[in-house]
Amino acid sequence: MDFTHRHRFDASLDAVVTMLADPDFARVRGEASGATLIDMLVDGTPDTGFTVSLRREAPTRSIPAEMRPLVGSRLVVTYTEVWEPPEDGERIGTFAVEVMGAPGHVAGALGLRPDGDGTDMLTTGSVTVSMPLVGPMIERGLVGSVTRTLQDELAAADEWLAARR
Repeated sequence: MDFTHRHRFDASLDAVVTMLADPDFARVRGEASGATLIDMLVDGTPDTGFTVSLRREAPTRSIPAEMRPLVGSRLVVTYTEVWEPPEDGERIGTFAVEVMGAPGHVAGALGLRPDGDGTDMLTTGSVTVSMPLVGPMIERGLVGSVTRTLQDELAAADEWLAARR
C-alpha cells in the first residue's frame, strides 16, 4: 500500500539538512513518537551525504492490533534514512523501516526542495505485509502508524528549527 506525505519547514534547505544530519536532533527525533531510543548512528556530513539510523522500542499500541501477536512483548523498530549529496539545489534520500519479527516492510523516498524562504519535504513510500488474507488490512494500519510517527518527528523538527532561528 502506497502513501504520500508533504510538509513545509519554515527554514532554509541548508538549515533543514544540517538539522537532519545532527546527532543531537537524531536523539530528539528518535524519541519524538513516544518510543525509547535504543541506538542511534549518524554517519557522513550534509555536504557529502549522510545516513541516519535509529533503533527504538516503540509501544505495541503503535501498530495494528492484528500484528501485535507477531512481535511479542517488545516492538523494536529500525529506521534508516540515506541522504545523497546536494544536487541542483535539492536533496533526495531513501528510507526503510524494519520491525523486528514482523512480516512487514516499509520503504520509500524523501525529497527536500527550497520554496521561497522555506523548504518543502515530500515523503513517498510503500508498506508491504506478506500475509495472505490479512496483509492488506495490516498494511492500512501500518500506513497510519508510519504517518503518525512521521508527524510526531516533523513536529519535533519544527520546534528544533524554531528554537534556532
